[in-house]
Amino acid sequence: MSKILLSLLNYLWVFIKLLLFSALLSLPFIGLTYLFQKKFNWLRKDKKLSFAKSLFIIIFIITYIVLILIYFIPILDKFSTFTFFEGVLFVLIQLGRLLLVNLLFTGMLFIVAMFISMLYDSFMEKKEKKKKTRKQKSEKLSFIELWKSFAMVLFVILLFLMIIFPSLIAMIIYLIFM
Repeated sequence: MSKILLSLLNYLWVFIKLLLFSALLSLPFIGLTYLFQKKFNWLRKDKKLSFAKSLFIIIFIITYIVLILIYFIPILDKFSTFTFFEGVLFVLIQLGRLLLVNLLFTGMLFIVAMFISMLYDSFMEKKEKKKKTRKQKSEKLSFIELWKSFAMVLFVILLFLMIIFPSLIAMIIYLIFM
């Protein structure tokens, strides 16, 4: 009986740690959201793109920059062994390959971002109903509502990765560095 209780407590502790980790992991993503909010609004209002197209473009740009940094920083020492033309050809081929890999990542992150947006909108609607005032939607993001949205979606994703598809992280690393 005590072993069962210890197992249950262990699972509960893992669950709590996963909640805390997803709450902490959401903070850099919230920072990116605030950082790119003006560019997103510029795409929506000035370029007259839809919400989905603007979100896809912003996610594509962010993930491409991150992929380039992740890929090229560890292999900078290899460039000393290349001639100039081999180095240029290598960089061009890898940039093209990373562009295709980035399309895959952008598609996955786009789906996640749509869920985050849906949760954020539902939290904001509940907040507006509590206030009982119908103001025009403001451009300012609510940090707490955004944090709850990111943390909840990241928690579900991390739970999915741990339980159902634990090899996905290895597959992503393989796609980046193959």
